[in-house]
Amino acid sequence: MQTVNWSGVRERTIALYARQSRQAGVVLPPVLSEAQVRRAEEQFGVVFPDDYRQYLLRVSAGGRVRTLRVDGRGRRWDGDQPADRANLHVPFPDHDTALAASEDHWLTEPQEEHYVSAAAYQADHDAWRETADAAEDARTFGTIPLCDDGCGFYTRLVVSGPMRGAMWFDGRATCDRLNPLLNDDGQPATFGEWYLDWLTREEALTTPELRRAASARWHAGTDVPIWMRWFTS
Repeated sequence: MQTVNWSGVRERTIALYARQSRQAGVVLPPVLSEAQVRRAEEQFGVVFPDDYRQYLLRVSAGGRVRTLRVDGRGRRWDGDQPADRANLHVPFPDHDTALAASEDHWLTEPQEEHYVSAAAYQADHDAWRETADAAEDARTFGTIPLCDDGCGFYTRLVVSGPMRGAMWFDGRATCDRLNPLLNDDGQPATFGEWYLDWLTREEALTTPELRRAASARWHAGTDVPIWMRWFTS
């Protein structure tokens, strides 16, 4: 893990958004105060990893990530669900153990041909499905879905447990992937590494031609940015 120097990052981010706003009307949300961040942490029962905390205090409450709202309605992220916030204090489970438990449960799915009554089958299957969904949900306890990447994909920040501070890719909606996003050293990237890698690359993409060329390289597997290393671990 690299130590992130946040000095100048807000100015760089403002300059990037100023350039992009001329094209798409993008506005960078303001920063949060220390008191606002602490109220959010108290509500969720966690202390945010320092990189993300510094981002909220020194760069923005949103921007590249979902905006953290702190107002009279409480604390929440744009586009999230109450269930996303309810278990942030629960430690993010060991990936292999949680995956094995989920897979084992799927092997116990009731089979209709084993039932005489359709009603009995449906009741058992409904109960089994509820338990299966709960086991799958538990695989991402202790994480914030910071980015909606489309197609049901999310980028998550671990805020509780041994993996606290790491960025993970959640592609279970379509490809059954849940894995850490790796930095250049092959280790799970921190929020700061993930964000500064994105920022540095975005700053260089000043024309549509440069963006298309970069996208082609990345999809070919060359110099892939951290945020796009979905299938490298």
